[in-house]
Parts: sequence; C-alpha cells; structure tokens
Amino acid sequence: MRVKHGVILATIAAIVLVFFAVRAQTQAVESSGYQAIADKFFTLLEQGKSEDAIDYAFSTNVALKNLPGKSEQLKAQFGLIERQLGAYHSHTKMAETTVAGMFVYQHYFVAYDLQPISIRLKFYKPRDTWRVQAVQFDTELPELIEKQTDQNLDRQFK
Repeated sequence: MRVKHGVILATIAAIVLVFFAVRAQTQAVESSGYQAIADKFFTLLEQGKSEDAIDYAFSTNVALKNLPGKSEQLKAQFGLIERQLGAYHSHTKMAETTVAGMFVYQHYFVAYDLQPISIRLKFYKPRDTWRVQAVQFDTELPELIEKQTDQNLDRQFK
C-alpha cells in the first residue's frame, strides 16, 4: 500500500510539473510575439528608418494599414522628431500592462540627442496573432516626468 501511495504522489507531482512547464512556455511564446514586433520597431528606429518602422507596425494590422492618411501622418511626425531632436540613442520600457492575455500596453522612454520622448505601443491578439493596435508618441515627456515628481513631493510633505 505504501508503494502505491508513493507512486500516486510521484505521478501527481510529475503532472503538476508538466502543467506548469507547458504554461510557462506558452506564456513565453505569447509575450515573444508582441515583444518581437516592438523589438523590430525599435531596431528600425535605431537605424534611422522611422518610415519603415511605421510601415512595419501598420503591416501587422490590416485595419490600421487601411486608415487613410494615418501612416503618412505618423511618418511625417517621426521625420520631424528626427530632424528636431537629432539621432536616436536608446529606449527603455517604463511600463507594460497585459489584459486577459489579449491586449498589451507598453510605454517606452526613448532617448534622442536633444531630449527624450515617450512612445506608446498597443498590441491586440483577438485570436492567434498579435497585431499593433496603436502607435503614439509624446514629445512632452520631460514635462510629464517633472509634473509627476512634483506631485509626489506634494504628497510627501502633506
């Protein structure tokens, strides 16, 4: 009886380990899908190919690609950033939120010669494939950081 009990416990432990291993692998594959898109987007920006970065992001989503003028508007805005702020240096993810394994919001600190900006990427996976839902940027990042820091100070001294 003792041998059977030990075998049953070992079998249950093995099943639990396999379940967690498969789940961890599935989560890694899911996150690598949207993260691979973000990584390629930033690689293109780093190479000074902002138009290609926008085209690539839009190519993942037919609805975005078919929005009249949106791609061209973003390309013009990113071109202006490059001319005004200088060369791209680096990016750092400041925040990421995942909802229901189907929607991901990422907020990046992006360093250029003259000042940083923020870039926000939104991803959506209604079925099997991640796609870019939105690309946004904000050149007012230094002011946003300053405002947030000052608000934290206000709370600290109240």
